[in-house]
Amino acid sequence: MINQIQYVPVLKWKQGEQKAVEALAHTVKQCLVPLIEIPPIDWDYENDVPKKTIDEHLLKIGDSLQRSWGMATPLFLDLHYIDESERLNNGLHPLNYVANECRNRGVSIIPVTSPLRDNDYQHEVLSILQQDGLGVCFRLREIDFADLQLRIDSLLSLFSVNPSEVDLVLDYEYVDSKDEVRTTLFLAGLLNSTPYLKEWRNVIITGTSFPPDLSSVSSNSIDEIKRIEWLIWNKIISTSSIARRPVFGDYAVANPAPFEADPRFINMSANIRYTARDKFIIFKGRMIKRYGGGQYHQLALQVISHPEYSGAQFSNGDLYIQEVAKNNDGPGNATNWRTSGTNHHLSFVVNELATVTVP
Repeated sequence: MINQIQYVPVLKWKQGEQKAVEALAHTVKQCLVPLIEIPPIDWDYENDVPKKTIDEHLLKIGDSLQRSWGMATPLFLDLHYIDESERLNNGLHPLNYVANECRNRGVSIIPVTSPLRDNDYQHEVLSILQQDGLGVCFRLREIDFADLQLRIDSLLSLFSVNPSEVDLVLDYEYVDSKDEVRTTLFLAGLLNSTPYLKEWRNVIITGTSFPPDLSSVSSNSIDEIKRIEWLIWNKIISTSSIARRPVFGDYAVANPAPFEADPRFINMSANIRYTARDKFIIFKGRMIKRYGGGQYHQLALQVISHPEYSGAQFSNGDLYIQEVAKNNDGPGNATNWRTSGTNHHLSFVVNELATVTVP
């Protein structure tokens, strides 16, 4: 149930992430609760208009959540990327619409909110809370940390809830490797100074060291990025001065910021993001526009030849890598590889958490 969460991955709900969750083993799904972010509407740079209306953007959200999640356990749902002025053609608030779509399909959601959301958004969160009775998630970021008591008390009062009905997310978002020690000390202090620390239904700390892009990784190379978020969490839970063990959260194999760039001018290189112990391994080729997607076959071969490859049986994502390496599938596109990388990552973290020992 929701009071026994082990892992909260924050996922932007695009096709790659949807398929990654759908392909998870049931035993893996049982150990995590995703925090789903509805991504912003893509921009049509050529005509300088949104690619879709809000109705079109949200049309398949209910179906995709039902198909991909399919669990009795509620998931966290956050619409903070949707402009606060957006309304559907029938006048409904986007959060109201998505909640109804989920309800109609038997998908249980816990709405996510923050102190600075607009009044209409907060009203919809309250409505869901009252109608479904599954509690609420407070997601606090750096902007909230300085006034933690004030921000938290304001939200508790607004929704007339006790901390025991609330999942508290302390989201430090992106952290650079050079800030590992400072961030660890800061979060440990923040955690211990969090009001009502032992009363919350769950306390979750989440963030990532995955960069906004991979431009710092050379073409035709295998490089590594430290998983600072994992190292920080492990240090925090092994500290005897911590009054409560927080739930681990991350952003899978993505950066928190949505990717916003004119696709006409993007020179993306073929790459495979592969999670291993304490690090992300980046297998990077060359520009796809110039050298084509066929290079994924060679990149996949590099992955399965790497000593930290988990094996084809480990996850659906790992099986896909093997099949592409053997030319039985692929070469795949960016969405396929986001699916593979995310599916492997979620499976890997659940497996890691099962082996963590607390002193």
